[in-house]
Amino acid sequence: MPARKFEARAAAKGAMRNGRANRHSSSHWGPRLLTFACAASAGAHAGLAPAHLSGEPRLGAAFLVVVALLMATVIAVAARPWDRRITTEAGLLLAGVMLAYLASRTTGVPVLDPEPEALDAVGIATNGVEAVGVVVAVWLIHPVGRTVRPTHLQEVSR
Repeated sequence: MPARKFEARAAAKGAMRNGRANRHSSSHWGPRLLTFACAASAGAHAGLAPAHLSGEPRLGAAFLVVVALLMATVIAVAARPWDRRITTEAGLLLAGVMLAYLASRTTGVPVLDPEPEALDAVGIATNGVEAVGVVVAVWLIHPVGRTVRPTHLQEVSR
């Protein structure tokens, strides 16, 4: 086997380095599922934005911002599916959207919509998809069963 092919295979089989996980693991479905969760959430929010723009313009604008952030995340995850920083951002964004929905249903959001709204099927279903996305993001960041050896700096005497 030529040396270059051997080196490429050895590098591909390497463990997590510089925020990149092993691309040859059996978890190819993880980034795809995370991408789907972000895209589905963006689609749901985009579909609800016109109604919110007409009723409460600030809330509608917030929906459009969320759609833009989610679509940017979809593109980033699709472009670099094994980048832990992007995966972390995706999980935090989905969790933030879920918390915003919870706040809008329990206490209201003071600047956007101060009155709590009633639960709705679309919101609950969207939160279910977002919750799956958060779980997948956490799993991609730190898979269950993977042991991480801490790297310690050691002073070397001369």
